Amino acid sequence: MTFDRSWVLAIAWLPIAWGLWEWSRTRRRLALALKALALTAILLALAQPKLSVQETKVALAVLVDTSASVSSPDLQKASQLTRDMRDAQGRHWMRVVPFARSTRDLDRGESQQWTLRQTSGEAGRATDLEAAVREAVASLPGGLVPRVALISDGMENKGSIARAAWQAQQLGIPIDTFPLSGRTRPALRLESISLPSMAFTGEQFPIDLVVSAPKAESAQIELDAEGRMLGKMQAPLQAGSNSIRLHTSLNTPGALDLSISVHSEDGGDIRFEQAVMLRKPKVLYISDDPPDLDSHLAQTLTAAQFELERTRDISSPRLNDYQLVILNNLDLESTPVAFKEKIEKYEKEGGGVLVIAGEHSVYIEKDKNQEDALNRALPATLAPPRSPEGTAVVLIIDKSSSMEGRKIELARAAASGVVENLRPIDTVGVLIFDNSFEWAVTMRKAEDRANIKKMIAGIRPDGGTQIAPALTEAFQRVLPTTAAYKHIVLLTDGISEEGDSFDLARQANNRKITISTVGLGQDVNRSYLEKIAQFAGGKSYFLNEPQGLEQILLHDVLEHTGSTAVEKQMPPEVVKNAEILEGVGIESAPPLKGYVRFIAKPSAETILRVDRKEPLLARWQYGLGRSAVFTSDAKTRWATDWVNWKGYDKFWTNVTRDLLPRSQAGEAVLTFDSAESDLVVDYRLGREVEDPAKIPEIFVLGPDNFRKPIPVKKVAAGTFRGRLNVGSRQGLFRVRPVEDSRAFPEAGLYRPEAELQDYGSNTALLKQVAEFTGGRYQPDPRDVFEPGRRSIMTSLQLWPGLLAAAVIMSLAELVMRKWKGVFGAK
Repeated sequence: MTFDRSWVLAIAWLPIAWGLWEWSRTRRRLALALKALALTAILLALAQPKLSVQETKVALAVLVDTSASVSSPDLQKASQLTRDMRDAQGRHWMRVVPFARSTRDLDRGESQQWTLRQTSGEAGRATDLEAAVREAVASLPGGLVPRVALISDGMENKGSIARAAWQAQQLGIPIDTFPLSGRTRPALRLESISLPSMAFTGEQFPIDLVVSAPKAESAQIELDAEGRMLGKMQAPLQAGSNSIRLHTSLNTPGALDLSISVHSEDGGDIRFEQAVMLRKPKVLYISDDPPDLDSHLAQTLTAAQFELERTRDISSPRLNDYQLVILNNLDLESTPVAFKEKIEKYEKEGGGVLVIAGEHSVYIEKDKNQEDALNRALPATLAPPRSPEGTAVVLIIDKSSSMEGRKIELARAAASGVVENLRPIDTVGVLIFDNSFEWAVTMRKAEDRANIKKMIAGIRPDGGTQIAPALTEAFQRVLPTTAAYKHIVLLTDGISEEGDSFDLARQANNRKITISTVGLGQDVNRSYLEKIAQFAGGKSYFLNEPQGLEQILLHDVLEHTGSTAVEKQMPPEVVKNAEILEGVGIESAPPLKGYVRFIAKPSAETILRVDRKEPLLARWQYGLGRSAVFTSDAKTRWATDWVNWKGYDKFWTNVTRDLLPRSQAGEAVLTFDSAESDLVVDYRLGREVEDPAKIPEIFVLGPDNFRKPIPVKKVAAGTFRGRLNVGSRQGLFRVRPVEDSRAFPEAGLYRPEAELQDYGSNTALLKQVAEFTGGRYQPDPRDVFEPGRRSIMTSLQLWPGLLAAAVIMSLAELVMRKWKGVFGAK
């Protein structure tokens, strides 16, 4: 026996001496003895006494090979061996350690059922017996007889178990080995595999296999990505070559490791790995609707793994940062020429464009020989209104003396611009007023535009401002006119008595006559003009400077008389059963409550239509990109019933994914130079893409946390190359810039590990390990806890027992004091 604090023994006799001193003075001698002994036990416990004993309790670390080279029957065998050892454990210590490239902990399912699973992903595509044995030796607790049990096929391809076996032998730790059969060389053979060069997150993409089989049988195909199983399927195989197509989708962007295994009863297992490139599609959503009105479409795209950026500004965004541009409910005719040209260029270079119509769509008559850039890029163009009786427009122009100078010049120019954009079947009138009113152009057809514009040019300013009489005159003249649309525009820069203008505006609205108001300068009755426009269903505009008058007046007239919208309930009709309608259930789609008239181009593909001949959904290829036009809306106006239709999400997901680019501005190809053990990345820019001003930082990411920058240099016009030595490393390598770059996209390469090429087992190695370390080869699993003649000297700590005895004696003394009647006086 030894003591850690032997000096405590010098005072351990004091409680005994005290007890002897008090013995003759008390009648409660048993209580005194208990108290003295309790104090003595505490002092002895403080001395921490130890007793050396021979221990035969075994500490066993069970190493189980769960790498990719281990077959399913082998895993079942290993699981059964582990269960047998667990049943024989008894008082001994045992830990099960699965391993492959490295060791790992048991997951909950494995520890509860003792059914081991294969280590998935990159961690399972190597076998390091050395690291596993070292980990097992280090995990054994002290004070017990150490042993290691190794269950493996012995096919190591990383490290060397010889070094670990020598270490175990020096430490006196025997290793018992249990051989597994390993994978048998399969009769199946993979002839080819084909994946898309680029796919997008959330979309289904195809994987085409050609598998050769010796005879007809059924095979099970399992698909994994980054160690996560995506699914299984059964495929019938015929003798010879078999073409198999799989479909899958992934939600993680970047270069991913895709693993496919094919298993049949007689043909065995074949496994192979491939790198697949996935990008998260970015969408620029330019909408003229409030966010809460078209939130359904935005939510659908976000749920479909699109990265959505919403804006109303068409001037600032860089289109090249996005894979798809959606133009929702915009007045396309009035968008700037520069934006239209940018959209056309973007689509030509591979971008996707989707136009969703709406009530803001306005038709403007153009020269038939002139087609703007946006119309060239789209599969359908706006159609003129179907109104054989034309439209009626009255312009009421303030010619009071305050309009003199620049104001009246621009007012005349604006009125002439409106006349220029009317059709011959349209009716126009120009009413001028000051203190009174008169017709500068009486109501007439807009056939003789030159003469009408001469009359407008003769307007001269003088007098005061009386709006109400002029407004009444215009209303009375336009009311009996036969026209599809009737619109009045009031232009003034002064203040007038209100009169009965508000009642007249309400009457006009009831008679389907719209009135818009334009206030020039700051001396206008803003509230008065706003209410007139509001009551009559028009719009109000206010300008401090008259320079923008012509554009506003023309746009307002066209908006209220040039609408090509048709508002009535119409069900969609299928013209062509295209792939984007798969799984949508378009036959159950509810009617739409309106649409905008478009004319599909001859080379466009019309998929849906309404009203028997009007296109609803048309698409086409333009340059490297694709575009589509949906002539109704996607919100709670015309598509109110569609928003709640179960096929809404699928329909818009399919339509938008169909427009995503299948080529990139920059092409990246990653190869391996076996002579130099270098990764070589080549970037080739598209013909339309300019060389970047600066090459971004680019890194190589690989197995075992490999991360190094790769120097990339320009080798020719539009061509860049980088090279980096990676040695003998195998697995998935990714080359990617620090920041996303269209010119330098991410690339991936999978270098197959030897693990997937290993078949059979190395029983000779397992026998040598067992013999060298003093272990046993293939023993009965119930005998692994047999210590044999081995034991280990260990120290038995006595202080816990002494403290427990002290507590018991103190409690006994306390009971004796409290219940004297039970024990009596001593």
